Amino acid sequence: MTREPRDPNEVGIEYPNGRKLRTSADYPPPRMARPRVGGVALATALAVGIVLGAVALGAGYWLRGPSPTVTPPEGNEVSFTLTEFITGFVGSGGAIDGVTNPTLRVNRSDRVTITVTNGQSFEHDFFIEGYLKHITGLTSINARGSVTFVADREGTFAYYCTIPGHRASMEGQFIVGTSEPGPEPARPVQVSNIAKNATHLPPPLNRTTPTIVDLYLEAHEVVAEIESGTTFTYWTFNETVPGPFFRVLVNDTVFVHFRNNAESKQPHSVDFHAVTGPGGGKAASEAVPGEETDFTFKAITPGLFVYHCASDHIPSHIAMGMYGLILVEPDGGLPAMADGRPIREFYVVQGDLYTKWAAGTQGHQEHDEAKLLEEDPSYVVFNGKWRALTGTGKLNASVNDTVRIFFGVGGPNLISSFHVIGEMFDRVYSLGDVLSPPQQMVQTILVPPGGAAIVDFKLEVPGDYLLVDHALSRAIDKGALGILTVTGPPNPSIFNP
Repeated sequence: MTREPRDPNEVGIEYPNGRKLRTSADYPPPRMARPRVGGVALATALAVGIVLGAVALGAGYWLRGPSPTVTPPEGNEVSFTLTEFITGFVGSGGAIDGVTNPTLRVNRSDRVTITVTNGQSFEHDFFIEGYLKHITGLTSINARGSVTFVADREGTFAYYCTIPGHRASMEGQFIVGTSEPGPEPARPVQVSNIAKNATHLPPPLNRTTPTIVDLYLEAHEVVAEIESGTTFTYWTFNETVPGPFFRVLVNDTVFVHFRNNAESKQPHSVDFHAVTGPGGGKAASEAVPGEETDFTFKAITPGLFVYHCASDHIPSHIAMGMYGLILVEPDGGLPAMADGRPIREFYVVQGDLYTKWAAGTQGHQEHDEAKLLEEDPSYVVFNGKWRALTGTGKLNASVNDTVRIFFGVGGPNLISSFHVIGEMFDRVYSLGDVLSPPQQMVQTILVPPGGAAIVDFKLEVPGDYLLVDHALSRAIDKGALGILTVTGPPNPSIFNP
């Protein structure tokens, strides 16, 4: 570390950048010495100064009184109870009841008690960054620990499990004061379930003669839940994500009727990748709120194609939910039967959601343009929301069924590595190509944003099969996970648990 010389006689020393220290020649000559004061006079002056200073201090004390003692204000007693699972911390009681990785909010000076119970038979712990509070020893199911402290430092601090590999799904926020505001409270929903039901698609056409087909789309901007307790303003086609699944025959004349709902705040449009023509119909369909447009196209190319909104800013319109699939069936259609049984069809589309706060944050999420440009989504989802294809949204089939999944990626940015855990794809119509012979016995397929594929596979063993993006942090931590439940008799010759 460099410094200016204290002694003007220091010479020959250089700063790290090569500039020399000043030498005695660089300093002005010393001032003339002042006349010396005699010893007795100096002593007398010092004594008088000390006495006068003491008098002044004493007077000040009697006038003001003693200096007050500053006591910080006392806060409230606040407690939180959490149960630990590998899927996250689950809150108990109050506003956090049943919430996974809830945000814990307190005021500065609150006295905080956090109690943590291990909900599983293997080890977890609990740690708060910034406060360095650590609960350990939770090595078995129902093991419990707690920590009590005063929240004397404002800010947003992560709490998480420090066991290797656990933090990815076991992390929340501890917020003290208002220095780092979180989202506003969740808003009333306008659509009870934004996720398109995977079974809502039209059946095979079973016709050979081209005709005129009418397709109806309406742009709606609606509030719905991304996950339980967390809302988001989606931009949609027909109030679901993805929009409707359309099915036409090669050489059909398609009449697209597009309307932008009067309550929208943005212009919207539609670009069909199945259209041969400028912009896929974008310019012809562009509509301001309350406006209706239409155009026609001839479906001259068979295949499975994405459609999406193409109004400025295109990536934002797609990221907020405006995408879907259209199948242009080839002459003769796709195989509709397997082993004498109808093929069971499902509709699944993956997308990226870019929100201001991380997945698991309660309240109303806001679209984050910066994260969109950085291609860093908070959520990666099937059919519009966190784990939409689980619970009541799961896929159902039976042993000996052949399943067909029409799978697309709306994007706008991420490639999907689509995989069904416990199954292989017997046939893959890669990139939506329905004319080439399908690939066979494929474990995982790559589908780019704006792309699609069709996968067929026969079910031989009952149980639950997970649909995932095999970039697995997206499935486990950001929501791209679904369940296919298969019922029927066991088959121990193939799989014996």
